[in-house]
Amino acid sequence: KAEVEKSIELTEFAVSMPQLVSGEVLEVSRGVECRVEHFPLGVVASIVPFNFPLMVPNWTMPNALVLGNTMIMKPSELVPLSVIRMAELLKEAGLPDGVFNVINGGKEIVEGICSHSDIEAVSFVGSTKVAKLVYQQSTHNLKRCIALGGAKNHLFVLPDANPEMTASNVTASMSGCAGQRCMAASAMLAVGDVDPIISKIVEEARKVVPGVNLGAVISKAAKERIENYISEAEKDGAKILVDGRNAVVEGKENGTYVGATVIDYVTPEMSVATEEIFGPVISIMRTNTLDEAIKIENANPYGNASSVFTQSGGLARYVMEKASAGMIGVNIGVPVPREPFSFGGWNDSRFGANDITGKS
Repeated sequence: KAEVEKSIELTEFAVSMPQLVSGEVLEVSRGVECRVEHFPLGVVASIVPFNFPLMVPNWTMPNALVLGNTMIMKPSELVPLSVIRMAELLKEAGLPDGVFNVINGGKEIVEGICSHSDIEAVSFVGSTKVAKLVYQQSTHNLKRCIALGGAKNHLFVLPDANPEMTASNVTASMSGCAGQRCMAASAMLAVGDVDPIISKIVEEARKVVPGVNLGAVISKAAKERIENYISEAEKDGAKILVDGRNAVVEGKENGTYVGATVIDYVTPEMSVATEEIFGPVISIMRTNTLDEAIKIENANPYGNASSVFTQSGGLARYVMEKASAGMIGVNIGVPVPREPFSFGGWNDSRFGANDITGKS
């Protein structure tokens, strides 16, 4: 339902875009005008991930079509039905054949999109490893490309943060969509004495129940990968405060569920501190100072999003200026902008100069 509602928002913004890109004209001398006009590119392509099979396609499809382009979309081979249904509804609404096209497949289809001479631009959302390859291949073939990769989003929690609000936001951020989103909080930087807040996070995490208010992860392989990260952290000396391993839902015993997991006393070199887990897991790293926490965040190669929880406007501004992330929130666990502002990170979370949403 949330994806449908967001797709409506995206479409509402898209239909305003012809007015936003109307160009400009200036009389530079008597009887002489200079004019800027914008034209469609032609055929564009969008390669979308499994975790938001309706919303992410609507990041690009409405914009491309209202600006006069035709689109080829490749959904994830794990969840193709949403995009196929989109295509059926567009045809039912009267969209001419050939304007919106769906192609299913895996690696070979992605490579074909990146190399096809008739495709002018490519957008991609997925892992950093594949985003780099898509960007390299597309630009090598002289296409425009925006490729969004993975993330390791850090939440700075300061001692003066509101405990209830912080705990609810942190828990919702790390467990929403079973942690399978590039905006999920997966690393928490606990600055100074924040034990009371951590205790409340543990309380909130225990309210997240697989099969009730927490869905499954995408596959058995994903479940095994996530649980291996938790076991490795425990082996390396971290403390599991809430353990989501071996979750079983009655009546869905073969389901691929991982419960909300809170790991404390994580050190910056552990894999749970540096790598994208893509599951409902948060790793807590304790620091004595805010600068120490910022140094840890800056050292991570990703740069999608970050948030700070504090009641100090000065400290919030300090984090906003120092954190190496493209989207930064204050007292919010999922700092996603809405149109006309653009979604997008920095560093290894984004490749390309343009925006995938918004007006740029």
